[in-house]
Amino acid sequence: MWNLKPLQGFDPREHLNIAFPDDEVTEAEKDFLIDLYVQYQAGLGRPSGALRAAGQRVELYDLVHDAYGLVQDNSRLKNLRSDLKLLADYCPYCGFGQISDLDHLLQRSRFKLLSIFALNLVPCCSVCNRGKRKKPGKNPAKHQLHTYLESVSNFDFLRASASINSTTGALEVTYSIEQCTGMSDELFGRLKFHLTEFKLHDKYVKQVNIHLNEQIAALRMAYKNGPSVLRSFLLETADAHKINFGTNDWRTALFRSLAHCDAFLNGGFEKALGRKGATSPRPE
Repeated sequence: MWNLKPLQGFDPREHLNIAFPDDEVTEAEKDFLIDLYVQYQAGLGRPSGALRAAGQRVELYDLVHDAYGLVQDNSRLKNLRSDLKLLADYCPYCGFGQISDLDHLLQRSRFKLLSIFALNLVPCCSVCNRGKRKKPGKNPAKHQLHTYLESVSNFDFLRASASINSTTGALEVTYSIEQCTGMSDELFGRLKFHLTEFKLHDKYVKQVNIHLNEQIAALRMAYKNGPSVLRSFLLETADAHKINFGTNDWRTALFRSLAHCDAFLNGGFEKALGRKGATSPRPE
């Protein structure tokens, strides 16, 4: 979740030549597009009026905008689509959705000349792709985090808080962003807005239940040896998720929080996951 490595070996000139093999886009216009790409990368893909690149002939905007149709299976830029989709196992926006779409990080309808630029195309799930805004906000604290250009891997910021409802026995997990040492207020705001924009608070609730039900046998086996063994299992699982998916993955944060939820450790996971109690811990 959060970051992906950019596509390696991408040659923008070759890419534009494949998209526009004839003279419909001139060499001078291709030079202009490449300069725009450089400007995009230097500015970390943050939205700006300059990236809308006013002042070119009207036809150029439509030609580049419509060229995204070539980034489809069986079209001239099909390799770009397949190469980008191979960059991620799961949607970088939510951390669990299957890769099906390419999102224009700066929206195609407003930034037409970036429609086929590799750094502006992010492999993602269809739900996240449909759910984001149609235009970037003016508030810098609500600018979308750039998946390729703005690394947050040095920060440990995603937190989960787990509890068992004393009345219903249901597991309640809430996610939040913690402002780490060295994290700017603006980045903190953007990370918090990411949870809101992609509706991750609600999406994670369903994923937590699915994921933990898949772990029920391992949870029971650990619990048979007492709450402390279950806690160790949860912490070890959190460490494994950190290695495999990153410190800010929703699963890493989940298992860290469960390891500190006494009600869950003392057998509450059975009812919380909709199961009848089937195990009793050994005395510690």
